[in-house]
Amino acid sequence: MTNITKPSAASRRMMCIIAALAASVVGSAQTPTPPAATGKDDVVQLNPFVVTSENDTGYRSERTLVGSRTAKSLLDLAGTVSIINAQQIADLNAVEVHEVLQFGVAGVTQNQTINDDVNIRGFRTTFSLRDGVTKTSFKRNPMFDVERVEVIKGPGAMLLGNNTFLGGGVNFVTRQPSHRKGGDVNVTFGDNSYVRLAANSTGPLIDQGSFKVDYRVTVGGLMSDKDKAIEEEDQKFIGAAVTAYFGDNTRVMLNAYRLQDNGYFYWEDFLDYNTTLGTAAKPMDAALNSYSTKGFSPGRSKDAYWNNRDTFVNLTFLTKLTDNANLRLAYFFTDLVDRRRIVRGITITANNKTLLRQDIPLAIDNYAHNVQADFNHKLQTSTFTLDSTLGADGSTQYQRQDQSVNTAIPSLDTSAINLDADEAYFSVPRAGAGLAHTSQQINRPQSLSTYFQENLSFFKDRLILIGGLRWFYPSGTDKNNLTGVVTDRVSDRLKTHKYGVVAKPIPGVSLYYTDSQNVFSQVGRTDRFSGNDQLGAPLSNQEGKMEEYGVKVDYKFNQAFSVYGSLAHYDMSLTHVRTFGVLPEGVPAGSIGIVESAADMAQGWEFEYGLRYGTSDGELNLIGTFADGESQIAADPTQMAADFVPRKTSLMARYGFKSGPLNGFHFGATYFDQTKKRNANFWIDFPATYNVFAGYHWGKHWSAQLNLNNVTDERYIVAIAANGLVQTEAGSDMKLALKYTW
Repeated sequence: MTNITKPSAASRRMMCIIAALAASVVGSAQTPTPPAATGKDDVVQLNPFVVTSENDTGYRSERTLVGSRTAKSLLDLAGTVSIINAQQIADLNAVEVHEVLQFGVAGVTQNQTINDDVNIRGFRTTFSLRDGVTKTSFKRNPMFDVERVEVIKGPGAMLLGNNTFLGGGVNFVTRQPSHRKGGDVNVTFGDNSYVRLAANSTGPLIDQGSFKVDYRVTVGGLMSDKDKAIEEEDQKFIGAAVTAYFGDNTRVMLNAYRLQDNGYFYWEDFLDYNTTLGTAAKPMDAALNSYSTKGFSPGRSKDAYWNNRDTFVNLTFLTKLTDNANLRLAYFFTDLVDRRRIVRGITITANNKTLLRQDIPLAIDNYAHNVQADFNHKLQTSTFTLDSTLGADGSTQYQRQDQSVNTAIPSLDTSAINLDADEAYFSVPRAGAGLAHTSQQINRPQSLSTYFQENLSFFKDRLILIGGLRWFYPSGTDKNNLTGVVTDRVSDRLKTHKYGVVAKPIPGVSLYYTDSQNVFSQVGRTDRFSGNDQLGAPLSNQEGKMEEYGVKVDYKFNQAFSVYGSLAHYDMSLTHVRTFGVLPEGVPAGSIGIVESAADMAQGWEFEYGLRYGTSDGELNLIGTFADGESQIAADPTQMAADFVPRKTSLMARYGFKSGPLNGFHFGATYFDQTKKRNANFWIDFPATYNVFAGYHWGKHWSAQLNLNNVTDERYIVAIAANGLVQTEAGSDMKLALKYTW
């Protein structure tokens, strides 16, 4: 693979080019007449911290909060934000985020199957956000009450108030209460006794002049067997939201849910032993073992469990202080109680059939309090508009993990499965399962940050200059609960930024450039004379950097035809990477130890596009993505970063009839493919997959939809932790959904 050369000088010049282009067209291009104000637009104008989906059409969405901390059009953002809206989620009948991230979002790929772990532009994002706040979860986040999913690309410290999002962040946006009474009940049936219920009811509770209260209640559940006997789905969900309006200028919003997920879904497969002979420098193509069948289980279902209780609460206060000033105050509480006994394989031995196993009791308690405060002021003159936002984010967390890894569990002959020996093994209490755990760690991370962002626009938003800074003040402690040793966390002040420029030479088209940054503290020192002597220089703070430029389109040719999308080039890096290399004063010469290498890097192009075309009988909606990039790691510039996907392509299309004999009928299909990715010593190949769906709406209330996913029945590897610890996608599945709406 060729080394990456950073085009930073050219990228910096892009800001000047965009600004000059905007200035040249302002004098000649006619300023479009702004649309007449509507009730929907008035709501957005009065509440810069609120976005609704009422203006979404087909797969197109117009506005977001996640890109700037206030409601903005996608065209006005200096950066890439991708939105999967309610229509797309419904057409896919999606129940977890990986089902929607394949389509409509370029540069984002799946790292695991059991949770929301993703790779964004070559950098890992392990946790997601919900309504703009980071939320810890070790399973897939629930989507019973999710209205849309937003993906912000690049370092997110400035906008998200969290300094850990380098490649980007995935934000789940919940359904808000409506003042119009309504609701729906959706029941889905599928293979392996699959049944899923999602029911929502919304409407007014109180309507007394200037005081109004709206509600939403959501209940859900999911039950299913799996192909593997050890696995099952078992979810129960209840959520609610209340919005109270005090006149036209003030509202209080409460949103909460509780999920009990007792399903068991883990790393259950294993490789052919011969594929483990690769190295990081020369990976081999990974292949499943012939005994690692679709129905293989590394243990008995009665010995394994994974019970997870997930609680989320969000209380937000919004008020309009003056005609030009708005205030937002928000409090978030998250609580995760996770209890597991994992029975898993770990190593397939040289005879290619004996699987060494582990028994892992695990207990996790994780809760967090988060607060956010944002003040927005808009100064509007005949020459310019200055949109200023400033605020603070604070969080305090408690994280405890108790774990034991028991290796005395009998090995398994996968060619002739016999689990009788497990009866005797599990009848005896093991460490962590009736006895004390062998490792106990308590972490109490804390963070306070303050920020400001300025959007200075000229020529009726034809040219927008953007600048923002955020300062982080991390603190907290780590405690080994067995030894009692308490270690203070790094408490350096860290400054991050996001700068950008947006120019709109013609209506419906914008050009942009952005420069953003995260900063990460590192603990420890480099080595100097020999491995692990830690006598070298202190490890430097890492900087996550990104430069991006591109063009966005949201153009309506006529009432029947419109197009939207973006083309972006990104250049990202993570500096001061802790790795191993030749020591400067090694004894003997050439000694290997801890060093800091220059940077992990990734760069590439991303293309996201969509169109809507209306005919005399119906409407076509289509979205597609294409991403092409390359990466390299600091430890070895000839190697591609782990889990980075050089090329991804997707397409999703839907046609719905709105008149004629097929009125109420719709059908569609998807296509997804990505190139090989490196995972440790392996190449993992993702085959092309295809989904088809069709539905029918009759009367005022009823509809049905059939989804056939992975119609070519491709069973493929997703992730590898060890040669005996592999995740796979199982193959084709079918879902039939019946929905009643009122």
